[in-house]
Amino acid sequence: MNTETTVGRRDIELKWEHPKKGKLRIMPISDSPWAPTGFGTNTKNLSCVLHNEGHHIGFAGCQNPAHAKWWTPWPLGQTEKESYFELLPLMHPGQEKFGEKSFPTWVKNFKPDLILGHLDFQMFKHITDSKAPTHVQFPLVNEKGDLLSRTERVKLLNKAYKDYAKGTPWKLGVIIPYDGEPSMPSWKLQLNQIDYPIAMSRYGQQGLLKDFDVEATYIPHGVDTNLFKPILNPTYEFNGKTITRPKSFVVGCVARNQHRKNIPRLIKGFAQFVKEHNLSPDDAKLLLHMDWSDYMGWKFPEFAAQYGVAEYLMEPTMGTLDTGQALTEEGMANLYNMMDVFVLPTAGEGFGIPTLEAMSCGVPICVTNYTTGWELVKSDDPEKEDIPMYPLGGHHNDASPNGRDHLEEEDICERGILLPYKDMWWDTPQRAAPQRAICSENAISQALTHYYKDISAKLNAGKAARKHAVKHYSWEVIGQKWIDWAEKVTEEIKK
Repeated sequence: MNTETTVGRRDIELKWEHPKKGKLRIMPISDSPWAPTGFGTNTKNLSCVLHNEGHHIGFAGCQNPAHAKWWTPWPLGQTEKESYFELLPLMHPGQEKFGEKSFPTWVKNFKPDLILGHLDFQMFKHITDSKAPTHVQFPLVNEKGDLLSRTERVKLLNKAYKDYAKGTPWKLGVIIPYDGEPSMPSWKLQLNQIDYPIAMSRYGQQGLLKDFDVEATYIPHGVDTNLFKPILNPTYEFNGKTITRPKSFVVGCVARNQHRKNIPRLIKGFAQFVKEHNLSPDDAKLLLHMDWSDYMGWKFPEFAAQYGVAEYLMEPTMGTLDTGQALTEEGMANLYNMMDVFVLPTAGEGFGIPTLEAMSCGVPICVTNYTTGWELVKSDDPEKEDIPMYPLGGHHNDASPNGRDHLEEEDICERGILLPYKDMWWDTPQRAAPQRAICSENAISQALTHYYKDISAKLNAGKAARKHAVKHYSWEVIGQKWIDWAEKVTEEIKK
């Protein structure tokens, strides 16, 4: 591995060598909006690492065209045609077509040895249909553009996997986001058709083995620790203004605005915190960096007004990607450095890249003690340790730290705080999806109080978080895992 080359947007300044002969032709795919999401960023960086090692990369990602100026050009766009990328239209509700012409052609022309990515219904359907001379609609909609039911989608996806199994010339590696329990039964057939299942977390690796007897390779997401690092005087540009570090105690969260992220609990916990300590907007700030207009999410400015903390909100609380107010990765590194503490009251995570980025910037973290929370906050070595998988459905035993709405000493860890959860909810009314964990606003308020009242605890936790991120999740470490895996796959394919 060329240690002189780093990953990320700064790679556009570097000249890449032409890919070596005899390497794999790998197609990384991100079905999320490309780089503005955690998964998109990880896939981009993964592409760079494998490309730098000499593999031929054909990256395909879906993206809103309005976002492109922040993320292009990048290295694979400047090389010869053995490595390149294509951006496909972003899917919206009711959208009838999803790259139906470009994506099958893209796959056919590139001729990948290995397709690797976070595949959803629409992407996988196009992969299987790319063998045919005709194209079809992506399976989330019917011919009229109406959204299909969950049952209809599962049937179409299962058929796609059966078609794939009939003799596709490619190997399929899938990065599986395991973000709650119990697993969906429909995963069984899908997992059986994957050549190389990859778990992005130890929690997911254990869950796939427990639920489906699937032995997945553990390769977690990485972070560019050379970019995401402590910055003395952070600033960033937003909406035509330069934002500087306030003197206030800043509580921050970076996340996709989805119900699963549980942002109202953070707002309520913050409101309780400022009330208990009689803090004014000059004393404390709430920094929520997410797209407030996301149709899948919360109208959190309304929640902030409801709980009396609207004046505490700090820009870019209301930033939207669609209006051209997204930050660059350099801007995001500065944004994390505005925070005294990072809080994500998530109800379940496949991994949690913003949490990792905050850690790399030296910020103490507070996350729900569910799915990947334990391995990021408490585990000394997630690759070697078993991750606790606590009872669900409100049935907590003596071995579980959950089932309560307040902090105890065991929740306060070296790098941050694990927020216990007391309540659960199901992802769908039919209960055909994983359960979600709900931490309390009281626990959040207690966590904020801990770092607000003890500056040495805050500084020490931030240093420990940074150290852990560099040791276990830097791209020097994660990149080598991917390279070792790719070389192993190469040998297996040759046989």
